[in-house]
Amino acid sequence: MPNDPMYIDGVLSYCAVVARRTGFSEKETAEITTALKEACANVLTHALDPYEDESYSVTFEVREDGLKILIDEMGLPFSSRLIKEGKVTPGLKAIEDNMDSVEYINRGREGKELQLFKYLKGRHVEEYFPAEELRPYEYCEVVPGDAKFTVRLMDAAEAVEVSKCIYRAYKYTYLKEDLYFPERIEAMNREGRMISAVASTEKGEVIGHFALLPRPNGRVAEIGAAVVEPKFRGRGIMKSMLNFLMEMAGRRGFAALYGNAFTMHVLSQRTNLKFGFAETALQLGCFPPGSVKMLRDRSLEGAGSVMTFFKYLKGPDKKNVFLPPRHRSMLERIYAGIGVERSFEAPYFIPTETMAEESTIQLSLKPSHRTAVVEVKDYGRDIGKRMRAKLVELENKGFGAIYLDLDLKNPFTTEASIMAEDLGFFFSGLLPDYSEGDVLRLQYYNTVMEYDEIEAYSPFAAELKDYVRGLDPKWRALNP
Repeated sequence: MPNDPMYIDGVLSYCAVVARRTGFSEKETAEITTALKEACANVLTHALDPYEDESYSVTFEVREDGLKILIDEMGLPFSSRLIKEGKVTPGLKAIEDNMDSVEYINRGREGKELQLFKYLKGRHVEEYFPAEELRPYEYCEVVPGDAKFTVRLMDAAEAVEVSKCIYRAYKYTYLKEDLYFPERIEAMNREGRMISAVASTEKGEVIGHFALLPRPNGRVAEIGAAVVEPKFRGRGIMKSMLNFLMEMAGRRGFAALYGNAFTMHVLSQRTNLKFGFAETALQLGCFPPGSVKMLRDRSLEGAGSVMTFFKYLKGPDKKNVFLPPRHRSMLERIYAGIGVERSFEAPYFIPTETMAEESTIQLSLKPSHRTAVVEVKDYGRDIGKRMRAKLVELENKGFGAIYLDLDLKNPFTTEASIMAEDLGFFFSGLLPDYSEGDVLRLQYYNTVMEYDEIEAYSPFAAELKDYVRGLDPKWRALNP
């Protein structure tokens, strides 16, 4: 599209046709076009100068479970106009309010990309069954004796039974909203974005679900989306599914697995340790505490954090990493815990004048959780201003937890981490092979964390909690 606002209406007309043919209602089509209108307007207002002989592209990708829109442009990577105290960048709120997923990717000299995704509404699990069949599990009696079950890959037709299990166990509070929509579960499995395992009885009744969620790099996968019918708990079903997934991950070529365990109890932490996982990070505020019933019941308003675990399935490649001196001792201990051999290089100073002018950054948002991840792909001379800009923007929009991922194979990460910690970021942990390589994750938490509510099962988990707490600026301000 040319750098001219008169062409936006044409883009929106095309978008409306694509949205309707994808299966969206008129209301949903209007939401999509509203978001796209603001996205195009932002390109012309903030990225391209008026009358500049430039263009931008809008790509529509129709998927089984919705519509993905990509806006690519080669305009200004950063402008101080975007940092105005107390103001949100025009249009961005409308974009995020009208789409289900929003990602910002800045590739430096290769331009920027905005990725928008809207799910087809589909049928919620409530529409499949009468209320009696969806009553919460607390009303179910525990089945006495042993239960014979089989763990296997999920059949497409069983997606609705998985949604049913999730709904009955968690009502409306489960954090992965996709699992309430059977069509999304089917589509995610067909497209390889999720690999679902189920436990079923001899009669074919689905009584449990556990899944692999591959990372974009294809090397590692998250284990998650786990549920077992309470009346069948205590029979080793969760452990059997986890063992099945680990074997499946090895057969499919994944190098490693990671998973997040709740910190308001130690059950999932203990299970991960039994299967050879080790703690690598403590992430504060990963989800809204009011969204999980067990947290509300215990009045743990300051919780919502997770302990991240990691396990290599095959020998990791040897890599050179540059560890910031401030955190080197803790990072070396984390590496030792997961049995990884790395070549620890001494960081060295890189003159900023030798760096590219523009940084490469990717921003991923979870508006429902009020969390954001800022991933620095490559450093430019603007990295300090860019990190500050993102922090101000996200704070102004009410994001409670902001994570910053820095590449440990880049020697400039030491300098960048110092800049970030001057802005209020502090240590979260290590995420091995998470992106193109190992990642140092820092975090910014908007409120004071009640660390006494974080339960740590192992001695090292307790030490990691103490380490994070000692670096948290808000906790230190109250505990000098």
